[in-house]
Amino acid sequence: MKKAKLLFFALLLLMGANAIACTTAVISGRATNNGRPMIWKLRDTEEYDNHMRRFESPLGYYVGLVNDSDTLGLSVWGGHNSHGFAIMNSASFNVNVGYKGELENQEGVIMKKALAECRTLSDFEQMLNTLPRPMGLAAHFGVIDAEGGAAFYEVNNESWTKFDANEAAEGYVLRTNYSLTGTPDKGYGYVRFRTASHLFSQVQPGDFSVQLIGSDFSRSMYNSQLETDFRAQAEQEEVRYIDSDDLICRFGTSSMILVEGVQKGEDPLLTTSWVQVGNPFLSPLVPIWTDTEVPMALQTPNDNATIATNAKALKLQLYPLRTVEQERYLYMPLVVRNDGKGLVQQFQKLEAEYISRIQETQSKALQSELIEKGLNLQQSYLQTSK
Repeated sequence: MKKAKLLFFALLLLMGANAIACTTAVISGRATNNGRPMIWKLRDTEEYDNHMRRFESPLGYYVGLVNDSDTLGLSVWGGHNSHGFAIMNSASFNVNVGYKGELENQEGVIMKKALAECRTLSDFEQMLNTLPRPMGLAAHFGVIDAEGGAAFYEVNNESWTKFDANEAAEGYVLRTNYSLTGTPDKGYGYVRFRTASHLFSQVQPGDFSVQLIGSDFSRSMYNSQLETDFRAQAEQEEVRYIDSDDLICRFGTSSMILVEGVQKGEDPLLTTSWVQVGNPFLSPLVPIWTDTEVPMALQTPNDNATIATNAKALKLQLYPLRTVEQERYLYMPLVVRNDGKGLVQQFQKLEAEYISRIQETQSKALQSELIEKGLNLQQSYLQTSK
């Protein structure tokens, strides 16, 4: 009985870590197709219901990803401000080992503070230096600014270490849920890190783009441990179920945010948060800026369907088992089919029509069209299942 209890609590701990895991990247402008830096976050969390919100601070406006349960908007889980400063994070599970204090899980609070107060990476570093210790942090913060800055910060309760994407040989830095400055061979996300490394290594310098990362990589079905691309299989023959547990997009993935910054000298207001508010397999990729209110379809649930509420309904079809194995087994025909009519395939066709045009114009009309067509696609697949 004692062994059974220990195993039960060990499984709970593992499930909790997996539920708040993330796959992230910081990409230097020298590695992208337009010279603009980017930060990317696939968010895994127990808070499946989230939305985008616009805030005002003395520094200006900022937009961020917020949990629906956080009605006061006290924490932000990725976003950017009107000065071109952007931030996101992933949790680290191999720092602060042995810490028994009460202050922890302050990452969302700190990111909200950074978006409200920072213009540059230097501002963020100064903020970290002046926070009281212990900081209550165990994270990697990915940050870009309008001056060309692009870096990851591995942060624990007492200190931080900077990893500059502009100095990285490949022009990017990847993180999942273990720190290079932490205890070796501990933490989580080693398979996801290898998967992200594999995807990024296939890209030539200067070829990283919003479409490649936001539309394609965020929905990757490659498992690096098995060296298997489940999507490639499903495009050739009928595949019913796959085990998605170690994919970078999986059951616990609640959203994706990809912030495209600006080149030095460009208007910081051109900075764009490209988001999938809902599981990326089930949500269209759409843009948000700080100079206008967040579209209703990306806000908290309201009288009309939102992208997130549609994605939540579709998730019951994507993971249809109602047993303990539900979180592992993904129903492939909903999202990828050998006739090209899966929901992911349809999203990608739609996004390919709009991404470059929106980048060139920042058109709110095109933004609205993309959102409306994305909602219609979601609704059509919901109706098909009835």
